[in-house]
Amino acid sequence: MADDNKFDIAVIGGGPAGLSAALTGRIRNKSIALFEHLDFSQKLQKAHLVDNYLGLPEVTGKGLMQHFAGHALAHGPTLVKEKVLNVFPGDKMFTLLTPKTTYEVKAIIFATGVVSTLLFEGERDFLGRGVSYCATCDGRMFEGRDVAVISYTQEGEHETAFLGELCRTVYYLPQYKGDFGHMRAPIKVLSAKPKAITGDGQVEKLVTDQEELKVHGVFIMRQSDPVENLLPGLELDGEVIKVNRDMSTNIPGVFAAGDCTGKPWQIAKATGEGLVAVLSAITYIDK
Repeated sequence: MADDNKFDIAVIGGGPAGLSAALTGRIRNKSIALFEHLDFSQKLQKAHLVDNYLGLPEVTGKGLMQHFAGHALAHGPTLVKEKVLNVFPGDKMFTLLTPKTTYEVKAIIFATGVVSTLLFEGERDFLGRGVSYCATCDGRMFEGRDVAVISYTQEGEHETAFLGELCRTVYYLPQYKGDFGHMRAPIKVLSAKPKAITGDGQVEKLVTDQEELKVHGVFIMRQSDPVENLLPGLELDGEVIKVNRDMSTNIPGVFAAGDCTGKPWQIAKATGEGLVAVLSAITYIDK
């Protein structure tokens, strides 16, 4: 692995918590890989007005996000515009897998926000047996076959176009509003709500509120995937990551900050936790 793919700390997520961690990590002279495959915190950018962030009264969400991103990126973390698909613990290092390559880091900070959708019935059961989160990674396994794509972001359109070059039929189920007239055969756009994934050992059907689709694979595209799918064994408290006061998790070298650790879902809480998490990660590394 090239040295430019090795870092002290990986920060997964570019919202307030992730940017806060990346900023302080760089100030403390650690090499930081900031994984942010979208356009930073879309949730914050949609806020019309933020009036409870100390020192910056009556700022728009988009304006505040620009302040955060500009400040953090000016200190030189390596911005990696790739989605982290899996994390594998190793001997003193963690390996992160993206659709394009792999990275090695000494510590990880999850700042992935909240996953706004629950897992579908059967999703966890068929992970690796027809359920996938990456068309680039797994698309060729379904060459000449029928698949479905459930997408919550426009990013899914690019993945679906790629699958359209390989698969016999691609059912695209966008869970957001948009114009899909540019999508061509063999892609079929459906305005249906997915309910469950079923099969006998392997994916055989996607059940929706309108019909049952016979498919060999189901690709699910969310802004962020459930953290328990990224790193199996990570202890949760309900649907959020369980952390200690130093933002450490049950896995040594893994920390979490921001909305993914639970309420209150506030910007000041996220930036504070990002700071604590990276200082704890630095202490862990230096030991």
